[in-house]
Amino acid sequence: MVVQSTRHFLVRVEQLNEAPEPIVLASLTSAVRGSVSELFGDFGLGCVARTLQAKNYCAAAGYVLVRSPRKCAANVRAAIVSVRFVNKRAVRLSVVHAAGSQRTARRAMLTRLERALAAHERRPAGAALGLCEDGDPPAAQSTPASASPTATSTRQASDIRRMIRDLTAEMNSSS
Repeated sequence: MVVQSTRHFLVRVEQLNEAPEPIVLASLTSAVRGSVSELFGDFGLGCVARTLQAKNYCAAAGYVLVRSPRKCAANVRAAIVSVRFVNKRAVRLSVVHAAGSQRTARRAMLTRLERALAAHERRPAGAALGLCEDGDPPAAQSTPASASPTATSTRQASDIRRMIRDLTAEMNSSS
């Protein structure tokens, strides 16, 4: 059995402007690869080409796990932080946790997802509806029923729950 020494980064993905659809996992991986190539050239890209991979992306909470070789972990971390655009969308990527094994990275992601879900559930009802402090709706707000804030918040919460369920299942099957 061949053991590969890798590092796993839990990365926070923040979209700086509103986009109609979420970022795709493959575009995140290619943006990080492009950043490695830009910062460290062909040699740097060759060092990480086989191992660099983004997995378990939760667009609703904005977290993704990125795997990299241990020898190039500092370079990959620098490349992740230097990514500014993914598919011509302005983003901010920040490494919030670094782990030596996939299991501890998944645990860290589960903790962050549970916090995000708790924050969604603690939100007051008026905040989800876009109401002002006194309970009156904003003056010039016209949103179609399909894009209501309540539906969006509910969809995000269900996406976070699904990711928590999937991560838990992966952790239980690998042990």
